[in-house]
Amino acid sequence: MSGTGIEGYRVYLAHRDGDADLLHRRLANREEFFRSLETDPVRSARPIDRQVFMRNLRRRRPEPGLDRELLFLLATAKLNQAERFGVDLGDTYGRIGGEDEPPERVYLALEEHYHTRLLAYVLDMFGLPFQVVVPPFVMRQFVKTQVFLPERIGFPFVGAAEMAGCIMFDELRRVGVELFADEPDVAERIERLYTEILTDELGHVGYCAARCTRAERAIMRWLYPLFGRLLARQTAEISLLTDPEKLRARLDQPFDVEELAAGVSNETLVAAHP
Repeated sequence: MSGTGIEGYRVYLAHRDGDADLLHRRLANREEFFRSLETDPVRSARPIDRQVFMRNLRRRRPEPGLDRELLFLLATAKLNQAERFGVDLGDTYGRIGGEDEPPERVYLALEEHYHTRLLAYVLDMFGLPFQVVVPPFVMRQFVKTQVFLPERIGFPFVGAAEMAGCIMFDELRRVGVELFADEPDVAERIERLYTEILTDELGHVGYCAARCTRAERAIMRWLYPLFGRLLARQTAEISLLTDPEKLRARLDQPFDVEELAAGVSNETLVAAHP
């Protein structure tokens, strides 16, 4: 992990993701990754009540008394819905792609599409479907603000949201591995899938930081814990899976990009530190 600026990040993206095809929403190397998963399927023996899962998928707060395994799977299904909503909204309004835009914008948008697919593979291990769920009202307005802000103004806000996302994905990765430790193949696959997302998110944080001035990076750092608490409140399952006091304490600490990168087995690159 090193801060080599935006040019270095572009080289890293081309190496990590391969050729980008925005029209078909494909990254060549990611397709190879998914083919490797399909040749080595993993299935959990843990019984999960599909009807209860589906019933709670669109609930603002889950029913009382759900076990932690089901809460984890609901959080997995819900956590990336806001980012997916934002990318699709930006795509609809022509905010992604175009000859006048830098190439990394296409890579970042496509990586967000792949995050949905990565989380769907987590659910698939338990025989559960991934469904598009409209984010809660507050999150929809939050995402719309980020999408429609002028790009130059928006980088500190997007960067802070990406920082908060790193913490949430890291927390869910830890919880998932602990919950399914008695099924080593399942725990390893959860670790692998969540690590792919966290690797991308760290890169997105560094890219936003590289596009910011020193003062704007200070704004990123100030907004990050506020956005983190918002994400935790809007995805209620996270608050039920984690110790709220410990999560708040973690968010109140300075964002530690080195610690997060050290916990990722993939090669990472952070173009600039936030």
